[in-house]
Amino acid sequence: MSKQEQINQVKKLDHRIKNHYKTIKFTNTVYSIGMLTIFLICVGLFSIFFLTNSRYSEKMAAYDQELNNLRQEKVAIESGKIITAEKSFDTILQENLNNLKEYPQTENNYTVSIEGTNSEITLNENNIFVSDNANMLNNKTKQKIYELNKQLAASTNGAQLEVITVPELPRGEDIESYANKLFNQLGIGDKTENNGILYLIALDDREFRLEVGYGLEGIIPDGTADSIINDDEIVDAFKDEKYDLAVNQVLDQVFPLMNTKTALVDSKINQVESQKSAAKWGHWGLGIFLFFAVLTNLILTFRSLSAGKALKQTYNDYQNQISISANKETEIQLAEMKQTNFYHLMLSGSSLIASRRKLRRSIARGRLLKHPSAQKKAFGRVLIGDTLYSGDGYVLTTAYLASNYNSANWSDSSNGSDGGGSSWGSFGGGSSGGGGASGGW
Repeated sequence: MSKQEQINQVKKLDHRIKNHYKTIKFTNTVYSIGMLTIFLICVGLFSIFFLTNSRYSEKMAAYDQELNNLRQEKVAIESGKIITAEKSFDTILQENLNNLKEYPQTENNYTVSIEGTNSEITLNENNIFVSDNANMLNNKTKQKIYELNKQLAASTNGAQLEVITVPELPRGEDIESYANKLFNQLGIGDKTENNGILYLIALDDREFRLEVGYGLEGIIPDGTADSIINDDEIVDAFKDEKYDLAVNQVLDQVFPLMNTKTALVDSKINQVESQKSAAKWGHWGLGIFLFFAVLTNLILTFRSLSAGKALKQTYNDYQNQISISANKETEIQLAEMKQTNFYHLMLSGSSLIASRRKLRRSIARGRLLKHPSAQKKAFGRVLIGDTLYSGDGYVLTTAYLASNYNSANWSDSSNGSDGGGSSWGSFGGGSSGGGGASGGW
C-alpha cells in the first residue's frame, strides 16, 4: 500500500469518527431535551396535584358527611324514629304478594319462556318464590322459602328471595348469564330498591349461583356471596344429594342479611365507604406515581448530561491522540487511531449514550468487535470463536456451542424432551354483572 493510500485511509477514518461523534452528540442532545421536557411536565403535574389537594379534602369531607348522615339514619331506623314501611303488613301482602297468607297446600302452575334462550321454567302462582323444575326440594323447604318471603314483606321495602332449580342449563348459557336473565325477567325484589336475591341451581351441570340485586351488593358483596354458597358443608351436602339440607343452609345465611330494617342503609354505607376508599387510593396512588416519575426523569436527565460530558471528553482524547501522532509515520498514526476509545465506540455501533455506564459498555463491546472473527449476538453480546462475552466485555462462557446461551440447544417441550417445561392453567368461574357468586359440586 502506497503512502498516499495510507494518508487517505487516515483521513477517511478521521472523517468517519467525526461524523459518528456528530451523530451521537445530536441524538444525546435530543434525548436530554426529551428527558428534561418530561421532567418539567411531571413537575408541573406534581404541582397541580398538590394544588388540588383542597378539592380532594372537600371530596373526602363530602364522603364523611354522607356516611355520617347514613349512620344517623340507621340509628333512627333502629330506634323506631323512622318507619321504613309506610304500609301495614296485611296491605303489603294484599297489594304486592298476590294475597299471600297461610302457606297454600295446592299449586297453580304456569309456564314462563325465558327471553334470549330456548328454555322455560314453571312457576307456582301460589308460591312464586320457588320454581323447583328439577324436583330437588321437598315441601318443607318450599314452605320455609314462602314464610321467609312473608317476613321480608313485613320488615323490608319489597325485598324478595327466589329459589329456582333447573335440570340443566339451556344451550349456550352458563350459570351466570342464565341467572342474570332469570333475575331481570322475573323482576325479583322492589323495582326502585333492587333488593332481590336469586339462588339458581342447575342439577345435571352440578352448578349453582347466588345472584344479588344492585341494592344489596353493599351487604352481600361478591366475596360474601362466594363464601356462603361455596362453604365446604354446603358443597358436601350437594355431593351427598342432600339438596334440602344444602339449600336450607344457604337460606339461613342469606335471609338474616336481607331481613333487617337497615339493610338498604347498610348497603349504602358499604358502597359509600368503598367509593371513599377507591378515591383515597386513587388520589394518593397518583401522587406516588408522579413523585417517582419526577425522580426517575431527574435521574435520567442527570445521567444523560453526565454522559454527554464523558462523551465529549472521549472525543477530545481522540483528537489529542491524533495531534500527538500527526508527525509520526502514517501507518503508526493509523494504528494509534484504532487504539482510541472513540474508535472502539464507533465500532460498537451505538448511536445513543444515555449514561456513563452505557459509554463504558459500548467501548468494551467495540474492542471485542475489532477482532476479525467477532460476531454480534443478542443483548449486546459478542461471540469470538467459542467464547461469548457480555456487553461489558466479561466472559459469559468459553464453550458457547455446548452452552444454553446457544439457542440451538434450547429444548422444545413439543419434541418429547424431558426438560420439564410449564403449562398454563385456566381460570374458572366468572364475574357477575349484577353482583353475586357461582360455584358447583
